[in-house]
Amino acid sequence: MNKKNSIGFIGLGVMGFPMASNLLRAGKELVVFDINAEQAARLPYQERVTIASSKEELAKQVDMVLLMLPNSPHVKEAVTGEGGLIESLPAGALLIDMSSISSTVTKEINQKLEEKNIDMLDAPVSGGQSGAMNGILTFMVGGKKENYDKALELLQIMGEKVIHCGEVGSGQTVKIVNQLMSAVNLVSMSEGFTLGVKGGVDPEIMREVILNGSGRCWALEDRMPVILDRNFEPGFTVDLHTKDISLALEVGKELQVPLYATSLVHELFKTLQAKGEGGKDNSAVITLYEALAETEVIKRNKAVIQ
Repeated sequence: MNKKNSIGFIGLGVMGFPMASNLLRAGKELVVFDINAEQAARLPYQERVTIASSKEELAKQVDMVLLMLPNSPHVKEAVTGEGGLIESLPAGALLIDMSSISSTVTKEINQKLEEKNIDMLDAPVSGGQSGAMNGILTFMVGGKKENYDKALELLQIMGEKVIHCGEVGSGQTVKIVNQLMSAVNLVSMSEGFTLGVKGGVDPEIMREVILNGSGRCWALEDRMPVILDRNFEPGFTVDLHTKDISLALEVGKELQVPLYATSLVHELFKTLQAKGEGGKDNSAVITLYEALAETEVIKRNKAVIQ
């Protein structure tokens, strides 16, 4: 493979694997690294895949790297830790972090990269696993406009909407706001539907009405069908959403912004974790309300249990 045409990709988890797969389907050549080597071997179009044995090996073969990692510590370790990308990437390289992490950590990493003349974009995503699989993610991008322009083609392969939000760190800030609002909406929907079902209303009818009313939200459109089917297999886990809510609270503390609803939602999600249900889909938060109300928003076409 020609280094000029190859892209580094680190992190082939629930989101990263389908995102990397979409790049390969579009004809891109990837040098990949993941702590689970089997994931890399499962990628399609293996003739366009080079599997690196380490971050250092990957960095020496490319001048653009995409990261899709779980949290701030993982990104810090991958970039600035021992054997990190900062030690091996060439001057002028571009690092695109698509993980959802602290905006403060993002700015710290960017400062260290600047000292090595390495550019950075933060480009967290919204859309979950289904969005990653179908290539319809939304990217919130922070960084210099010239770097945004350089990355745009790749991001458009993986996403439907790519929005330049401002300087480095602004993408993470917007993502934090998005996750805060989606969590609050999910909880408000759970409260409302538990109340409505306890009151004897068919949840399908409620959903149809509210989809055309002022209570309409993403949670109602995307997560309520999951709840009605009682399928809490993860699309986006409670653990991951709790992490994002924690990031919002950290930023709120740094900026001295009170986050009342966010704090309550955080406790609800932590309750699910304490019950051992952190690996379930985030829509499982409704089960907390159902247990307290002794009712269940149940599968379609079944009678309401009270």
